[in-house]
Amino acid sequence: MRGTRWQVDDPYTLTAAEVLRQLDVDAELGLDTVEVTRRRSLVGRNALAGRRKVSAWAILVDQVRSAVVVLLAVAAVAALVIGEVVEAAAVAVVLVINTIVGFATELRAVRSMEALRRLAATVADVERDDRRDELDAVELVPGDIISVEGGDRVPADARLIEASDLTVDEAALTGESEPVAKTVDAVAADAPLAERAGMLYLGTIVRTGRGRAVVVATGTATEVGRIAELAASTETMQAPLQAGLERLGRTLSLVVVGVAGALAGLALLRGLDVHEIIEVSIALAVAIVPEGLPAVATLTLTVGMRRMARHRALVRRLPTVETLGSTTVIASDKTGTLTANRMEVVDVTVAEGADERRLWESAALCNDADIAPDGEPVGDPTEVALLRAAQDAGTDWRHLRERHPRRDEVPFDPATKRMAVVTDSQVHTKGAPEVLLDPHRRGELLAAADDMGGRALRTLAIATGPAPAAPADDNELFAAAADVLGIVGLADPPRPAAIEAVAVCHRAGIRVIMITGDQPRTAAAVADQLGLRAQPAVTGAELDRLDDTALARVIDQTDVYARVAPEHKLRLVQALQAAGHTVAVTGDGVNDTPALRQADVGIAMGRTGTDAAREAADIVLTTDDFGTIEHAVVEGRRVFDNIRRFGQYLFSWHLSVVLVVTAAIALGWPAPLAGLMILWNNIIIDVIPSFALALEPSNDDAMRHPPRPKNEPVLGAATLRRILTQGALVGSVGLTSYLLATTTMNLDLDTARTMTFVTLTTAQLLAVFNARTDTGSGFRGATANPYLWAALALTTALEALALTVPGLRDLLGLTTLGAASWTTAIALATLPLLLTQSTRVLRATRGREAVRQHT
Repeated sequence: MRGTRWQVDDPYTLTAAEVLRQLDVDAELGLDTVEVTRRRSLVGRNALAGRRKVSAWAILVDQVRSAVVVLLAVAAVAALVIGEVVEAAAVAVVLVINTIVGFATELRAVRSMEALRRLAATVADVERDDRRDELDAVELVPGDIISVEGGDRVPADARLIEASDLTVDEAALTGESEPVAKTVDAVAADAPLAERAGMLYLGTIVRTGRGRAVVVATGTATEVGRIAELAASTETMQAPLQAGLERLGRTLSLVVVGVAGALAGLALLRGLDVHEIIEVSIALAVAIVPEGLPAVATLTLTVGMRRMARHRALVRRLPTVETLGSTTVIASDKTGTLTANRMEVVDVTVAEGADERRLWESAALCNDADIAPDGEPVGDPTEVALLRAAQDAGTDWRHLRERHPRRDEVPFDPATKRMAVVTDSQVHTKGAPEVLLDPHRRGELLAAADDMGGRALRTLAIATGPAPAAPADDNELFAAAADVLGIVGLADPPRPAAIEAVAVCHRAGIRVIMITGDQPRTAAAVADQLGLRAQPAVTGAELDRLDDTALARVIDQTDVYARVAPEHKLRLVQALQAAGHTVAVTGDGVNDTPALRQADVGIAMGRTGTDAAREAADIVLTTDDFGTIEHAVVEGRRVFDNIRRFGQYLFSWHLSVVLVVTAAIALGWPAPLAGLMILWNNIIIDVIPSFALALEPSNDDAMRHPPRPKNEPVLGAATLRRILTQGALVGSVGLTSYLLATTTMNLDLDTARTMTFVTLTTAQLLAVFNARTDTGSGFRGATANPYLWAALALTTALEALALTVPGLRDLLGLTTLGAASWTTAIALATLPLLLTQSTRVLRATRGREAVRQHT
């Protein structure tokens, strides 16, 4: 519609007749076929551009473009050039395995998410050429006359021209928790989207009543289309782990080039020929590059993804699992996430002298809702809540309705805010307290209603009385219901699990803020129960008046934002990110998609959420429960801790090998390990024990410390110190073993290399216990991880095969060892573990002693 002759600016401010005139359409006849064809040729089909499907090829390319993969590929090519075919093949096998694991995991995550999409097309009831017909909604054009009724999904943006008891669920678009009553009335130009009573919007759902409307916008010109364009303009944030691994890969590239160059220069000074220089450089490059890093990182994230799935959180992008662990702010929608998304009676005040049983009977009879035998509610959520409360109070409302069939009724009217039903001899009414109650006679009940309203409850007065004997008009019916029974207060209450989850997040240093399209008073009341800073709630209109500097101050002081539009939610997320926060955003509606895409972690609701929200999100919750997010954060922190564990283990191993090889060449000796020995140990030592460390269970204190800084590297300063310490210890015993073998024990080169191989392998295998914890005993809680013991057994068995199977032993350049060599190698190998654990035990003892003395 935009940019055409049928542009209607702010149709909600105009009368229905004015809109029809501007669109040049007769409300009784509709458009003719020729005019429809002409308009569609100019405005296009009523459809939004679909998100491009992620191809398997794109996933594969993403797997092979990392710096680590490139380095290994270069090493394989170099080995092939100098004729080391076996070594080149071994490196290639590692590359292929890592790529297959990563590709299969990513593909499975993407395809499982695509299976969640709803593909059902929307059908529109359209009036054209003076007749009604059902058409695919994509065929609609501006000026079409459409009809809607309860259960329909609105097929386009439209201005109402008729409305009868019409209510629409606009939560997906506005965040409004209750169905909105619709009329044909125009509203002020500054009315927010949620208060434009004369409009229907694409994708919203008609709950009750009927209506006719004229289409004023289709496709990208609709409110949903505008939000889709806003979402498309946002930039998807890169996960911290993803960024950290890329930085690590670039750093490794520089280290490999630098060390290989230095080693080549050193080898030339030692008189080695070019072939030997290249072979040693390749061996060192293989020793530096952590071949198992991509596979183990992928496994860690995959395990995290599966554990989150058990808690009903489906992950679309693997790195997102870890990003949750660094989240500092969770910006949550209210309805259905923090609240139950189900109206409930939470307070009742019975009138003096009245019988509460009669109150519930009248509430059930003056009621159009129903509850199916399987528990599925049908009708207005408020009326469903009254039925449930009546049932809980012992009222058999089904039997009651059978005994007292309805003879007459006055349907609920948003203008009068009241409803009446006449049964055999009684009239039953319900409505706004200020409408049904006499302030002079019912002051105490009005005071109770005011108190409930102050707590953001929706209030209804219930009354009854003898039905008039003669036919009566509406006012006479309401007057007959003079026996006021009481006031009922209803609300969409916070989920009990959400209250606890918010408290846990606060203890973990994670701030929770509420961003909703609902009323400020309702949002503040819910936030107060959740333990958020509820006052004052800032509205979208107030945000519009703030510049970026003022907004930066507001976001530090306020946890509740109400009556916000998609632009406001997006701006809040951007402001939080600009302040250095890692932001997770939850949402279920079309209006949430821009913020979901902008967030570091977008979390969509899988049960009540829209397709647009799920497509924009990184994680989909199948429970729509905020408590699930808490479990996801715990898993994210566990993932990062485990990545650090195996990172420390991997790099300390590679450092020890580099130290042994470099030191030996610097001393003028042959390399203490052959290239295939290094590669074999890298595959076995890197991958298998690292997998076990990746499966370490979460610590009990995972949510008792604040999130790590957003830009903190994967391998921080403390981890690097442990890598240097462990690498130096293992490297020292390896070099000592080589020196003893070649000097004191006078062993030949193959036997000396085998003894060094055994020493390094055993020392690093035992060092897995040093990597399990940063402090305290590395054996504490080890029985909780059965994969650890399985990995130790499998690694030991494979190393034994390498030393005992003749064909494999000859291929790797190994030989048999005597008793003295075995004894020396094993004794040296235990030293790094003994030294580290002894130091930690001593430090822990001193710490306890200091605490005891202080106490």
